Parts: sequence; structure tokens; C-alpha cells
Amino acid sequence: MKKLLALLMALAMVFTLAACGGNDEPETTTEAPVADATDDVNATEAPSEVESTEAASEVESTEAASEVESTEAATEEATEAAPAADMTAAEFAAFINAETAKIAKSGKYTANRVCKYTNPIDVGGATDILNGIIRAIDKESSLDTVVGDFLGIGTKKANVPAEDLDGDYKIKATALKPEDLGSFAAKDGVYTFTLKNETDPKKTGATPFNRFTNDFITHEEVVEGIAEFTTAIKVNSTTVNYKNIKVEVKVADGKITNIKYSYAFDAKLALKAVVTINGTGAAVTDGTFSNIKY
Repeated sequence: MKKLLALLMALAMVFTLAACGGNDEPETTTEAPVADATDDVNATEAPSEVESTEAASEVESTEAASEVESTEAATEEATEAAPAADMTAAEFAAFINAETAKIAKSGKYTANRVCKYTNPIDVGGATDILNGIIRAIDKESSLDTVVGDFLGIGTKKANVPAEDLDGDYKIKATALKPEDLGSFAAKDGVYTFTLKNETDPKKTGATPFNRFTNDFITHEEVVEGIAEFTTAIKVNSTTVNYKNIKVEVKVADGKITNIKYSYAFDAKLALKAVVTINGTGAAVTDGTFSNIKY
């Protein structure tokens, strides 16, 4: 019995020592630490977020660049489509002078001028005397036609330079000054202005009307013309008032394409045929130069 108890006690001590010796070895486990797993997840997701951000930035940059390019393209198209700015009076004066010089020298155009009496030549009771003198020279002529010819009454039309046209009715190389252009207006390449009224202008370029055109009559021209027709009628004096002078010029692609002008005038003449005769008359003139090419 004592031997049996001694054996059991010895076995118990062995097992106890064995258990204590096992506690010195580290304990092993197959479960991954929670913290390590979380780090792996964060590490995986981070590059993804960076790539998304970079992709979004690239998209936004591309869109911004497209918008800039679209804006620049639209601006260029608008610039190309926009018409040239209208000139100021000073710019236009220089322009028309330069361009009419070219047209007068080598241009081609159609001239159409119409001048009509608003009050035919009236010399009172002396009309029959003058008509008698005139018809003795030319049966088809009269006071109205003879004097009217010098005043430019009638229609003058020609294709210059192919067809002949009196030089006074052609386009003149103008010498306009900015201050000549009254009531100046410009819109979409159409320029309008007025010239101040003139009484007996001379063809010397001394007045705005003459700086624009030679389409008017002078006292010397009337005297010379009547003298060539007949020596039975002499011209003592003439007074011609030009008024309501208006001009319109169209410009396209930096060139003049059309010129229109109009004016009214009244005339007083002192003639001598046996006795001194005073006469009056009035007319309106409209001239157009079209199909201008130079």
C-alpha cells in the first residue's frame, strides 16, 4: 500500500515537471493579426484612390484644354467673319482721294447722269427773239436746248473708257479734306456726306464741290459755248448756285464699288441780243458710277 502511494506521488511529480517545462516555448497560432489585415486593405485601396484622382485630373485637364481650344477657335472664326471697321472722316478722305486717283487713271465703270429742268430757261418776252436767232442757225435747237446743253441738261451714259464721255462727267481724282465732308456718316461700308453750297465754283480745286467733281458749269464755259454757237448772242454775266449736294460711296474689300451724287442748281443769265435780256432757270442732277473695277 505504501509502495503504491509512493509510485502515484512520483508519477504526479513527473507530470507536474513536464507541464512546467512546456510553458517555456512560445505559443503558436494560425490566426493573422487583425492590425496586419487592416494595413493590407488600406495599402490596396490607397493606390486605387490615387489612380482615380489622377484620372479625374487628367479628364478635367483635357476638358479644360478642349474648352480653351473651342473658345480660341470661336474667337478666330468671329474675327474672320467680322467686317472691316468703318473709317473715320479723316481716314475716308485719304481713302477716296487715293482710290479715285486709281480709277481715274485706269479704271473701268459705267457712268449714268441725268439732269432735268425744274424751271426751264425763262427770258420773259425775249424768248421768241432768242429762239428766232437760234433756229436760224439750227432748226432743231432752241433757247432751252442751247443753254441747257451748257448747263448739262439731259442724259449722259457711257461705259468708260470704251465709250466717249465728256471729261466733266467722269470720275475725278478727288482732293477732299476731312472738313469738306459735312454730315459724314459710315455704316457697313456705305459712306454718305454732304458738300457745302457753292456759287459760281471754279475748276481749280479751291472749293469742296470742285475737289469732288468737275460736273458743273462756269461763266467762262457758257461764254465760250455761246460764242461758238452764234455771235448774235453775248453773255454778259452768269450766276449759278449749287445746293443740296449729297454723295454716297460704297466700299467693299477695300475698294470703291459705287459712287452716287446729286445736287440742285439755279441759274441767272444776263444775255445781249439787240437788247439786254435777263433769264433764269433751275434743274436737278443725279449721277451714278457703277460696276467700278480697277
